[in-house]
Amino acid sequence: MHAKYFCRFASIVLLAAVLICSLSSCKTNGDESASPSLALSENVSQTDAYRDENGSYVPDLPAKDWGEREFRVLVRSSRFGTYQSDDFTTDSQMYGDLINDQVYERNARIEERYNVKIVPVLSDALLADIRTEVVAGTGMFDAAVPTLREAAVLAGEGSLYDLRTLDSIDLEAPWWDENATKAFSIGNAVYFTTGDITILNKVCTTSMLFNKEIIRNNNMEDPYTLVREHKWTFDTFLEMAKAASTEASDDKRVYGLLTGYADALTFIGSTGATICKKDENDYPYLSFGEERTQTVARKVLEAFASSGTWAIYAQECGDPIWETSFAVFHEGRALFRPSGFSATTKLRAYDVDFGIIPMPLWDEEQENYYSYCGTGEVASLTIPISVQDPEFSAFIVEACAAEAKNTLTPAYYEVNLIGRDVRDDESEEMLDIIFGNIIYDAGEAYNFGQMNTVLAALVQNRSADITSAFEAVKTQINQEIQQIIDLYDK
Repeated sequence: MHAKYFCRFASIVLLAAVLICSLSSCKTNGDESASPSLALSENVSQTDAYRDENGSYVPDLPAKDWGEREFRVLVRSSRFGTYQSDDFTTDSQMYGDLINDQVYERNARIEERYNVKIVPVLSDALLADIRTEVVAGTGMFDAAVPTLREAAVLAGEGSLYDLRTLDSIDLEAPWWDENATKAFSIGNAVYFTTGDITILNKVCTTSMLFNKEIIRNNNMEDPYTLVREHKWTFDTFLEMAKAASTEASDDKRVYGLLTGYADALTFIGSTGATICKKDENDYPYLSFGEERTQTVARKVLEAFASSGTWAIYAQECGDPIWETSFAVFHEGRALFRPSGFSATTKLRAYDVDFGIIPMPLWDEEQENYYSYCGTGEVASLTIPISVQDPEFSAFIVEACAAEAKNTLTPAYYEVNLIGRDVRDDESEEMLDIIFGNIIYDAGEAYNFGQMNTVLAALVQNRSADITSAFEAVKTQINQEIQQIIDLYDK
């Protein structure tokens, strides 16, 4: 596991000192012991084989001199704002020097160790650019980091290497996200995944923000206590959200929930229900029609259909949508807001007294809290079939991912989230729970039958008729799943 809860303060101090070092002499003197080495939750006993005598993560790669060869990686440009590439470039708009310097440090170590030059290639349209390059085959880049959803499209087009066929990549290593790899593999082929090579899988993991003042004003039970006692359920969430809403004028009104049309899938996913599951041969099958999933989806949609009196949707807050809706929460006019951690970082600028908890359980019988991670903005690692030397690509990708676990991940998690973003000790405790069970859904990534859109449309129309909506796309989903299986089998 990463540093125990009672040791975190010391960890933060240590990391802050390390980061100060990386801003100065450590950036140029080649000191490989200077970067943070803490990480997100993991079983240390399972990762000891991947650590050196100093506790740093090291890939199982041979010493090799690549003769000053360029490693060109296609990344998202600053046009994407919050979700630009903070993985290989050193111009983060969101996190500034905190991440920029750790990227610089990671890249410098890899360049010195293997005599390569890491060159990010900025793209305003990764999907289109990768498709063009696959056709042209000119070898303009050696790897690409499209979103998981874009990667799913490319995998479906046969445009990516199966990462399991490349000797240098060890997908069992702790710097790759095991849950993502399991979710997106088909027949044990893995054309894309994510992990420590990016911070966006952490940034886009969903938690529930809550307003402490509204909790106090309504004499409600402490949300942290509810989580600890395994009583933070969907029914409890609904009860609290409805109780907090008021009937004041629009600029004074308090809502129980600030949400968006797509968040129905987030609530459904937090119960462990998914569009697709895997069979014993690692093939996806449609699971959304299962009784429990249908029950969950119907109840979530019924709640949203009646939400006019107690909830407000971002899409209905006026333009610019996300800025206007964000104000509803930071002005103290919403009790709950499901959100990725990008919002938590942005809340630094405001005085709102908020806490962070996981998304609710379905009921107290649900064993674990699940944190749904949508695929629309999360960076993936891919190696397109157009690259000139896939083993070179795999070698440097593995080196970068391992070193990112020593640098990027602890900088984001221990220093950014714990050291800057969270407002109380209890929220720190909650992060263990939130990041301990991240859930991905291949059905959402591949958008089989456009279920993402179907669910969002039901919410927008205040409809709970999931049975009819699902039956209308069920055949299409099964056909699309089979098409992907057939492609992977080839």
